[in-house]
Amino acid sequence: MPDEAVAALGMVVAKLAAEPSLSRMVVILGGGLRSVGLLVLACLLSDRDEPWRRSEVEVRCPKCGASMIRTKNLREVQRYTLLGKLRYRRCRYHCPACGHRLFPLDESLSLQKNLRGHSQEFAIDLVLLCTVMPFAKGCELFERMRGFAVSTRLACALTWGIGAKLHEAEMERADELWTARHERPDLFEPVPADLRTMERHGRVYVMADNSKGGIQEGKRGRGAPKEKTLRKMMLEARRKAVRAAKRGKAGAEPPPELPTLEELDEDSWRDVRALLIFREDDLVATSKKRREVIHRRVIAHVGTKEEWLRLVHMAFHEEGVYTAREVVIIADGGSGIWELFDELLPSTPFRKVVQILDWYHAASHLWAVGRALKGWKTEKERKACAAWVHTLLDYLAEGKVANVLQRLRKLKKLPERAADDVRRCIDYFDVHSERMRYAWCRKQGMLIGSGAVESVHRWVIQARCGLPGMRWSVAGLNAMLRLRCSWASGRWDDDFARAAAADPPTARKLTAVA
Repeated sequence: MPDEAVAALGMVVAKLAAEPSLSRMVVILGGGLRSVGLLVLACLLSDRDEPWRRSEVEVRCPKCGASMIRTKNLREVQRYTLLGKLRYRRCRYHCPACGHRLFPLDESLSLQKNLRGHSQEFAIDLVLLCTVMPFAKGCELFERMRGFAVSTRLACALTWGIGAKLHEAEMERADELWTARHERPDLFEPVPADLRTMERHGRVYVMADNSKGGIQEGKRGRGAPKEKTLRKMMLEARRKAVRAAKRGKAGAEPPPELPTLEELDEDSWRDVRALLIFREDDLVATSKKRREVIHRRVIAHVGTKEEWLRLVHMAFHEEGVYTAREVVIIADGGSGIWELFDELLPSTPFRKVVQILDWYHAASHLWAVGRALKGWKTEKERKACAAWVHTLLDYLAEGKVANVLQRLRKLKKLPERAADDVRRCIDYFDVHSERMRYAWCRKQGMLIGSGAVESVHRWVIQARCGLPGMRWSVAGLNAMLRLRCSWASGRWDDDFARAAAADPPTARKLTAVA
């Protein structure tokens, strides 16, 4: 142990002897051991760098193969570890032929470029905290847990770097599998002989839903134009144009650099598509009337329908949905969702696919009709509305969709607003009547509600990406969604390790000649 470390350890022991409180002793010991550990690491790294400092090892350029020359001055660097900020000095080599520069000690330590040279154990904890909560709070909690501060700038850089790598790797994997779907369909739809011999899942649940994410490309945060300011500018420009038109002056159109209100709404919010996959065995009873999903696969994305189709195809393949004996799909009435499932997951003689319209979405349409017909302001109106709706919900729970439609079609001489709600409900039930066999589904022990994927939007997506005032770029939101989904799916350590090693500093290897 170096003399500096011995002296520091002696000071720690002296402080412990004079401290009466156990809590304070633990705090002092923890900080002292970190300081001693950093001193030991710096000494060991200095010893490891000594052969290169003395030019005892010949270093050849990884680019051109020429012999490299050591520079005179040592360069200091700072690396974060779980012990704190580590400072050490190391020598540098340069190639006279091609000008390439190299730090042999850094290369021998296998420092990863995606982590900016910092310790992987440090980065994985910091990025996880900043994935679970906002950056400032994540850094604050990291300081309380580890005993030293980290800047939000470094936390942002590490988090975005890993998230972007995860997003890039996932999209590449999805594209590869989509190409293989057309070139080798037997990988995803095995022949009956192969299905009989392979291990297959029993019942697998697939749930899908959409939510919204705040998008603002360009400058964000302090000094960025706010949505309300843009709206005020747009409205004021239109008022001026109208007044100018009334006075018979030219220039009635708003300035071309200002977006329209429709474009502003479209750019401000984008669909965040989410998919949840879990098996029947993953449902564990936590009480008499409640079950919880203990293992799941979550994916979420902001982008085109084609990108989402390929990501869903990738998830189905990796989670064994294609080879499952029974697949239960639960979603709301969005036509795009059911078209996607019809394309990827048709029923086959060896795979039963059951499509279920989420019970609560179906019930919400009946409640909308009931409020429009009976009212909801007074207690009497609420009781009348509840009695009318519960009668139809009983029919719906028994699988008698035809009876519900018959009652709705018999409604005549309705107010315009109520007529619109009734017509919308009838169209909705007509389209999804085959997906509303709730009595049969319950007899089979199937879930009929998509509450699990609704909760995914709340605690996986909106709890981090939909906080008040948050706006993201599309790339930034996708990076954070990958991190959140990896954490929610229980794949954090493996995904982080792959993302950190996805783009190593260089593919070079040192050539040492004794």
